[in-house]
Amino acid sequence: MRIVFVLSGLEAGGAEKVVNILAHHRCARGDEVHVLAVNATSPSSYFAYEKAISVEALGGGTSLRALRTAERVLRLRTRLRALSPDLVISFLTKVNIMVVMATRGLGLRVILSERNNFNTQTMNWVWRLSRPLAARMADRLVMQTKAAAKSLPPELQGKAVIIPNPVTLQRGGVRAQSGGVRVLAVGRLDKQKGFDLLIDAFADVARRNPATTLTIFGEGPERGVLEEKVRHLGLQDRIRLPGTTKSPVEWIDAGDIFVLSSRFEGFPNVLLEAMSAGLASIAFDCPWGPSDIIDTPDVGMLLPAENVEQLAEAMNLLANDAALRQKIGSAGARTVAARYAPTTVLQQWDNVIAPPRTVAALSPTARMST
Repeated sequence: MRIVFVLSGLEAGGAEKVVNILAHHRCARGDEVHVLAVNATSPSSYFAYEKAISVEALGGGTSLRALRTAERVLRLRTRLRALSPDLVISFLTKVNIMVVMATRGLGLRVILSERNNFNTQTMNWVWRLSRPLAARMADRLVMQTKAAAKSLPPELQGKAVIIPNPVTLQRGGVRAQSGGVRVLAVGRLDKQKGFDLLIDAFADVARRNPATTLTIFGEGPERGVLEEKVRHLGLQDRIRLPGTTKSPVEWIDAGDIFVLSSRFEGFPNVLLEAMSAGLASIAFDCPWGPSDIIDTPDVGMLLPAENVEQLAEAMNLLANDAALRQKIGSAGARTVAARYAPTTVLQQWDNVIAPPRTVAALSPTARMST
């Protein structure tokens, strides 16, 4: 089978990681695999690809925003027409819309995968109106949570299949012990990730636990705002924003407590990775994903969304109780390893990827519970 995966870029994001895992899995099964990044200007990828997988960057060209999307849709259509794949799988809302536009009339089988919360993510009215129209044109829709699937219009829910992200054990070795407890967060530096809320909460932790530090790995448009907040609070020696790590595993051993402070998510890969590495984890109960992963207090601490006071209390509690950190971290690691094992998740993808004639049709009940 010739499969084309389409995504936005080739950076250190959750969608990029899942595409990388899927591409290697299907390549190992004997498929011809192509990865097209519609906004990337270079095929260089944060997640390494084997030579057998073709990776292409379709970005660049005009600097006029009004023409950029049309140009990239045309470029994408040209490549898809030339490749004539058996299946196209796209990731992320805007890319999904572009893929539907690019494949119109080509007779290609298309699977769209939503990776973020399309109800709350920022997009202009054109994209927002186009999203459900594009979904109607797809053969299947891959959602990451039941809440995401139920947010679809009723007429589209029959196309939905729920597939969470796989977790791969990322721990590089024994976690180094330092003079104080290290709080860790990872993600793009934008408003969605709520790092401003985390910094506000950590100000209380810093006052009550003088040896505790916070490191936020990632890069993005909110760097200046976050750095100014750190300076305003006088916490330059306690909070670090070192940028994106050079490798996907580098951040795992840099902390003792992990915090997901997002205002909304699709399904947080980074929370799975932190828990799989045995990090005691705290997360806001934002839509969607954290409550699916931290479903009991034994495996992690799930807090009301955007509640800075409770986040400060949770960090203080874990900072002062090494035994509790160990207990929660160990339970979380066991849970996510069992629930989100790559073999299980990849089999779910294989079921969706299989040509319709070779797999029995799923009932609506089975689709919504997969």
